[in-house]
Amino acid sequence: MTEQPKTRIPRYDLITPMLPCKDEIMDKFEKFLMSGNYILGEEVRLLEEELAAACGVTDAVGVASGSSALFVALAMAGVRPGDEVITTPYTFDATMESIILLDAVPVFVDIRPEDLNIDPAKIEAAITPKTRAIMPVPIFGAPCDMDPINAIAEKHDLQVVVDMAQGYGTLYKGQPMGAFGRMSTLSFYPTKNLPGIGDGGMVLCRDQRDADRIRKIRAHQAVRANDHLYTGWNSRLDEIQAMVIRIRNNRFGDEQGDRDQVAAIYDSYIPAANRLGYPAGVEGMKVTHHQYWVRTQRRDQLRDLLDDAGIDTAIYYDPPLHRHEIAVEYGRTGGELVEAERAGREVLILPIHAALPFEDAHRVGQLVRDFLASDMKSASS
Repeated sequence: MTEQPKTRIPRYDLITPMLPCKDEIMDKFEKFLMSGNYILGEEVRLLEEELAAACGVTDAVGVASGSSALFVALAMAGVRPGDEVITTPYTFDATMESIILLDAVPVFVDIRPEDLNIDPAKIEAAITPKTRAIMPVPIFGAPCDMDPINAIAEKHDLQVVVDMAQGYGTLYKGQPMGAFGRMSTLSFYPTKNLPGIGDGGMVLCRDQRDADRIRKIRAHQAVRANDHLYTGWNSRLDEIQAMVIRIRNNRFGDEQGDRDQVAAIYDSYIPAANRLGYPAGVEGMKVTHHQYWVRTQRRDQLRDLLDDAGIDTAIYYDPPLHRHEIAVEYGRTGGELVEAERAGREVLILPIHAALPFEDAHRVGQLVRDFLASDMKSASS
């Protein structure tokens, strides 16, 4: 066992990126506190305008959480009880939960090994007369292949709602990911690339009518759409969250640049076959590296080695969603899910955040490189 360093390398650091923003946040908080304007005020309105522009959509509506954003977006897209929504099994539970809460059926389609996103080539075979929508997820900040997804949706008269909880800043062929679905959703959970200091979400709308309806629903007003009367409820983005998110958004480029440099360091050590594959010959693809992943058949041994070296890692989506009890009860699979199962067994998440020292990234990269090299040597002997 290697000697434990005095300080571990954490996967997240939520405090250090806040330090350059602290004075501005505290100054604005005092003014906010004394204003008495605590609900749906100027900060929410300005954040909606700024993120709509950044994401290439007509309007954006702040809601209480990323989960709430998914639920209301699917509802406004016309998903009704008994409908089916095609999505990926290699994602967080909220993607599936939003479908099931509408009494609809999540249909899981396999992923591509190179980017861990839903495989457009597998979608059409999963479509039935009950299919209403497709929900891609740019997992870990890697863009989904939206052109074939939208072509399939148009051919079969389906809606596309993009779960962009991990994809703010992600580009597909030079355009923001949020511009490719009828609606897309954001989460501002504190670990996201664009974080708040609590829960918060947003629906990005290409159609102004969707935004208008969601604004009513989030404030307890009933809305008639899709031949159905929808009840309203309390799903407002807090004014204080909007204030913090706006301040962090002003620093998003700098923070994302730091993430990009960490990812580039890892890329310099880790073989292409063991990490995210960038599409060859396609311009304008931007990965935001919400997480950085490496894959190996000896994932657990790699994790133990890094843990002994004082490096925090994580295992995501093992087992994938289709293996969860609630998915077995309420969902179905659209074909074999070989790659999702394999990703669940093989993928390990390395530390990446805006405050990760580059020397720590080099240390992690070197350890992973050496492990994979010995792994290859053992396999060939």
